[in-house]
Amino acid sequence: MEAPEEFDFPFQPYSIQHNFMKCLYDVIENKKLGIFESPTGTGKSLSIICGAIRWLKDHNNYEREWLESQIIELQNQKCKVSSNTSDWLSTQSQEIELTRKINELKIQHNRIIDYDTKMENLKKKKNDIHKKKLIKREVIVEKEKNDDDDDIVLEVGNNADEEEESEECESKYKPTKIFICSRTHSQLSQFVGEILKSPFAKDLRVASLASRQTYCINPNVNELKNSSLINEKCLDKQKKLTKSKTDVDGRVVKKQKGENSKCPYYKQGPIEDLKDLTLTEVLDVEDLVKNGKQLNACPYYSSRLAAEDAEVVLVPYNTILHKATREANGIDLKGSVIIIDEAHNLLEAMAQMHNSEVNYNQIDQGLLQVKCYKQRFHARFSPSNLLSINQLIFVMTKLQQLLEKSNQVKTNTFTVENFVVTAKIDNFNMFRLLKFCKESRIAQKVRTYALKYPFDKGIVEKPTKKGIRDFLSSIGNKNETQTEIADEKVSQFSLTNPLLAIISFLESLTYSYSDGRIFIHNNDDKTKTKLQFLLLNPSQNFQDIVKLARSVIVAGGTMKPSGEFKNRLYINSGAPLERIVEFSCDHIIPPENILPIIITEGPNKEKLIFNYEQRMTMGGSIKEIIHETCKSVRGGIVVFFPSYNYENWVWQQIKDFSFGRTVFREPHDSSSVDSVLKSYADAIHKSGNALLLSVVGGKLSEGLNFSDDLGRCIIVVGLPYANITAPDLKEKMTYLDKTEGSGAGKMFYEGMCMKAVNQSIGRAVRHKNDYATILLLDERYSRTSVKEALPDWIKKSLKLFRYKEAFENMQKVG
Repeated sequence: MEAPEEFDFPFQPYSIQHNFMKCLYDVIENKKLGIFESPTGTGKSLSIICGAIRWLKDHNNYEREWLESQIIELQNQKCKVSSNTSDWLSTQSQEIELTRKINELKIQHNRIIDYDTKMENLKKKKNDIHKKKLIKREVIVEKEKNDDDDDIVLEVGNNADEEEESEECESKYKPTKIFICSRTHSQLSQFVGEILKSPFAKDLRVASLASRQTYCINPNVNELKNSSLINEKCLDKQKKLTKSKTDVDGRVVKKQKGENSKCPYYKQGPIEDLKDLTLTEVLDVEDLVKNGKQLNACPYYSSRLAAEDAEVVLVPYNTILHKATREANGIDLKGSVIIIDEAHNLLEAMAQMHNSEVNYNQIDQGLLQVKCYKQRFHARFSPSNLLSINQLIFVMTKLQQLLEKSNQVKTNTFTVENFVVTAKIDNFNMFRLLKFCKESRIAQKVRTYALKYPFDKGIVEKPTKKGIRDFLSSIGNKNETQTEIADEKVSQFSLTNPLLAIISFLESLTYSYSDGRIFIHNNDDKTKTKLQFLLLNPSQNFQDIVKLARSVIVAGGTMKPSGEFKNRLYINSGAPLERIVEFSCDHIIPPENILPIIITEGPNKEKLIFNYEQRMTMGGSIKEIIHETCKSVRGGIVVFFPSYNYENWVWQQIKDFSFGRTVFREPHDSSSVDSVLKSYADAIHKSGNALLLSVVGGKLSEGLNFSDDLGRCIIVVGLPYANITAPDLKEKMTYLDKTEGSGAGKMFYEGMCMKAVNQSIGRAVRHKNDYATILLLDERYSRTSVKEALPDWIKKSLKLFRYKEAFENMQKVG
């Protein structure tokens, strides 16, 4: 198919939006891999939606028309062959082959017809589902008490009750899907808003996938707050109840599956209703939770079912990029289109997903849990399960001993190969051990046991001969000791599961020896000693996505340096160079509406260098610059600092100074962000002015809009370089120098900094008629390498002014 000359759009698209959609259409149609850069505020999200969905609709129509035309063509060929009476043997052979092809196509065509009919019938059920919402049925969720130990004993090899009752029929038609990924649920909710604005809103099946923590409406589960614990509890409660069947002597001989789930919201009928509603209305996460409560249906499992028939699936990064999470959600990427938005930090995010760390306390407590668990139930374990548990105990013991060794070096670095040898666990099959942990769900079962029974190290330690005094003393202290242990148990294990962290770290030991590094961070306080795994080559986890998906597109407001995505993401994942397509466009705002200024000296002609050594001497300069900006700019002013510590230090210097406007600060608590932003906006609407102190790479530097008066000036203080002496960063830079050539590590280091700066800059101008001033405070911004890393639309208008010149020119904007 050729890209259309016109696209359905809620208004007449700008030329850059049209070009974006046309290039996107071509990339998807030709099964390419795209790198798309469209500055923040240019309607990128809407362009993605309208371009991709137009392709999907055209593709679906073409697929059906092609099948029909092929069937007709083959039938015509068969008629021609049948008319040939000269060679009846050859004729019959050709007829048989043509009949086979026709039948295969007809089966495929009939599947599509049946599927389309099913989707049409969904629309007819919409009113019935809304009627069910009006009939509010009360659900009583009781606190559960379970004194049976059967649910915490391992049953590997006999877990048929935990498997799905039926598998999806292979002959079922699977529609082509578009997966749209972003970092946060709020960013995905913005996509839902753009879909509703688009011309496709009334005829599009959309599903939003999110975590159990986001979707759970069972108060007994979501009160846990911790995502790992919510996952564990949900998996336990979704199982069907079991009844024990006993023989004449009262012994349990078999467990039979009951009819109902322990969770009142995990019921097939309501879940199907919520799924059908999801496919007939475009709902975001909040909408789905609201409707789930009205229908008494689980939003989490409803959304997973809806994703099977959805045309567009909205998912957070990790759901697609993390293979285990992808498989757990039942996501099949074969033939699908993957669009990853806000992809500027994609490689770092992928590495973070697979990084892991475990501290001494977690290993110590996890080891105690497993030992106690084994001691209580060892007689009920099969020989193979007992062997695996002993191996797990041995491995954890070796990790504990490794951390207990005194070491004057603050941080020790190992390859994976050297680490397993040093820890003396190189003779274990880690893949087999992890398979046992996964299939047995030992982490969940051990934690259930740990919460149910008090810990006592005495039951797992070998008894020693003691005198009568020690014996009497132990009796006297018994009750006090048990109370302390019980209190410690509740505080330490109510919110965490140490065994999960340990197993996650053990998974790291299965990576290719060249792709990861392990650090032992030593401390005089052994409880603060920890193991850390760093994944150096995250693109290895992207290979399956590139291989399975029809097309993969990474998009962002700034995608420089693009070579990072071309080489480290696509080519390292096995993609040929000719399959990669790059697209970049300018900003839609006129150049005269943006004034980016580099200021290299302060009010007293002092050099502005906000590096680690000198930034604490710049308090007076910052105060004077902010004060002068407040006098020159009417509207909102947002100041970005390189770190929370520095922002706090500056605040201590300026908090008693009056800037003639209300000052707000970025909160440390994510839950307070919305209230701070609302107060900031209210102050501007009321008085016309406000000042907001924020942090580069913080909660306000990405995904938020400071459009119009909310952001008439953006000030970036210094360059937010990471700590170059950090062991993990040094190892990453060394690895890149070795694999990509000398200087690659330095480019990565500078790229991390400038991507964060560019994201902060992009908060200001959000539409064609917007305008803003951007002040870059630091002499280092005048360096060629730093200026080249800025977005093209900034570089075109970039000015280098002295202090007084800068404020004289600020009046020209707007």
